[in-house]
Amino acid sequence: MRPDYVLFDFDGTLFDTSEGILKGIRTALESAGIAAGQDKELYKFIGPPVVQAFKEFYGMSEEEAQRLKAVYRNYYRDTGILQCRPVEGARACLDKLLAAGKTLAVATSKPEVFARSILERYGFDGYFSAVEGGRLDETRSKKSEVIGAALSKLGVKELSRAIMVGDRKYDVLGAAEAGLSCIGIDTGFSEPHELEDAGAVAVVKSFAELEKLLLG
Repeated sequence: MRPDYVLFDFDGTLFDTSEGILKGIRTALESAGIAAGQDKELYKFIGPPVVQAFKEFYGMSEEEAQRLKAVYRNYYRDTGILQCRPVEGARACLDKLLAAGKTLAVATSKPEVFARSILERYGFDGYFSAVEGGRLDETRSKKSEVIGAALSKLGVKELSRAIMVGDRKYDVLGAAEAGLSCIGIDTGFSEPHELEDAGAVAVVKSFAELEKLLLG
């Protein structure tokens, strides 16, 4: 497995953004009188677009999901964006991939403005030749769309030369829709066998394992 282009998901893959996301989701749910439960029960929100998640997990109408999204986004924009840290081993792996001549990109359903802000604050922005994410107005939130945008920005013509890396089924399924294979990285936010069942070509437990898989 020697791809020339490696696309990375953001939340739960490159960065552990769980604290900010979970506190924001808890704030939104409680504003609607919904008991949020334990943090583990909210891990399902790490990955999918937030409106889709509210509708899928709680059966909300579009109007109610949009209202809770606004509550969540207000918290995340002001506070939650600061509550994160790089996943262990991510920087060292990116260093090795760049040194080996790989071209790297970010493809995330997270609003691009938030992803770019975090990358810059932690000095990760220089690793990536493209950073493509969702839009705050939901006009681009599907995983396959942001993957396609990243591939276009990189000028990838042969999809066999590129691969996706992500921690949730949404990454695997979105990659497949865009014509890519996906390596699952289990950082603790997916359900048991979620990545394998979604069709990941391989599942690794750490960035050290990912490095070995990509570089041999």
